Amino acid sequence: MSQFPIPLPGPANAARPRQASTDAPEHLAGVRDFTIALRRDFTGYLFSLGLLQLGNLLVLPLITAHLTAAEIGLYSLVEAALLQGLTVSLLGLKFAYLYYYAHLTPEQRPRLLGTGLLLAAGASLAIGALFAVLFSHSAAMRVFDSETLPHAWLFIPLLLTGSAQTILLTELRAARHVWLSGIIAAIQMAVHLLLAWFLIARYQAGPTGLLSAQAVAQTISAMATLILLRQRIAVRFDPARAGKMLRYGIPMMLGLTLRYSLDTLCRFLLAALVSIEAAGQYMIISGISVLFEAILANPFYTAWGGLVHHALRRPEASDILGRISSIALAVGSIIFLLILAGQSTLFTLLAHDPMPGLAGAFALLLLSRLVMLVRSPLTGGMLRTGRTGWAVSNTLLALAIFGIVIHPAATYAGLTGMAGALLLANTVASATVAVVAWRHCPQRLEPAALLLGLLVVAATILTLLHGGMPPWLWGILLLAAFALLVRLGRHIHVNDRL
Repeated sequence: MSQFPIPLPGPANAARPRQASTDAPEHLAGVRDFTIALRRDFTGYLFSLGLLQLGNLLVLPLITAHLTAAEIGLYSLVEAALLQGLTVSLLGLKFAYLYYYAHLTPEQRPRLLGTGLLLAAGASLAIGALFAVLFSHSAAMRVFDSETLPHAWLFIPLLLTGSAQTILLTELRAARHVWLSGIIAAIQMAVHLLLAWFLIARYQAGPTGLLSAQAVAQTISAMATLILLRQRIAVRFDPARAGKMLRYGIPMMLGLTLRYSLDTLCRFLLAALVSIEAAGQYMIISGISVLFEAILANPFYTAWGGLVHHALRRPEASDILGRISSIALAVGSIIFLLILAGQSTLFTLLAHDPMPGLAGAFALLLLSRLVMLVRSPLTGGMLRTGRTGWAVSNTLLALAIFGIVIHPAATYAGLTGMAGALLLANTVASATVAVVAWRHCPQRLEPAALLLGLLVVAATILTLLHGGMPPWLWGILLLAAFALLVRLGRHIHVNDRL
């Protein structure tokens, strides 16, 4: 239970305050209010985080057109290292900030934000220096069939600005100031794309040009956000508050790091056991599957993360989480089917090659992203305890499963086997924690959402067996999927009117 004895708000049928779009999250009450709040926040984050993800996706054609196969493989390793480095540098502070923000008074929050920024800055400097040494060491890089990275010191500003920007945007996320983060993201994306084109297409700067463009864009964005939020920050280190944030955040950070390590292991194992070019192929299918993250997953994670702690404090928490889990599964299934149906076109546009041989691996990786999307609300009951150690043990389970099946899977089916091992690990671990979470906050998924999930499984199996499906079959499948989505929407509308 929470260590802060704040009484629960009134019952679900109490008079609503103002409309959910302008309320602070602690003022929301009832399933309908949380559904409306999530929809509106999601729309805003689709603009902000979606822009950033799409910016990364739009860089992919530059990468495949102007980098050699070996350089693409090297950048695949760098990209994975940056993701892992940023996760570790944040120390789980974005999760801790959201948790304590929901329990502290407005007067206490500026010091919370300042302490989080100082902790993240120290960690990012240390991790950045470590990666700079690793990627500039020729003997270490030869293990992964790669040359060293020129100007590897760029890891330091990339991680420093990335961690600061994440903490600052978490403040906007907690306060539901969605559209301000969108404006900042638009500026960052524009600078990133312009510089990437200039350095890669015009000057053939390779991986160094990519990292330089990203570092400059992040620095401009972080400085702009810092100036805008300067009055919300008390830059004073609070040891007691830092200890509480780290105790909550570090288990979440370890769990997230271990979760991302599955993707990192895929890239580094492909480089070490197959070739650096195979790691580059994995980066391409992973980069195109980011479309799912941009359109749905990341905006959803961000919007739901700002609301979940408040929802769990409501007496109708089970109904709220059941509604959100059903919506996530249904909408995620539709997006999955649309992306998979357009797979050949997407690969042609973004990688200059339809790559039919990667169809099965792409479908499995995309399905793994859908599993992680639904996992977020389905396991939300675990957060009710205020303890986060489960995040580490559950991800260790995923790593153990991955470690057991990866060698035979990769030996038998190469890149497709690697993607299958990743999917199996994520699915078993997610199902395990969902069962435990049910005891803390039982949920009921809508039948229409479950049927949409079955359509996704059928499409994945057909893609694995035949490399795709004819247009007429895709038409039937998509019509059935949209009919189920409409049915779910009508059911929700009727319930909200009761």
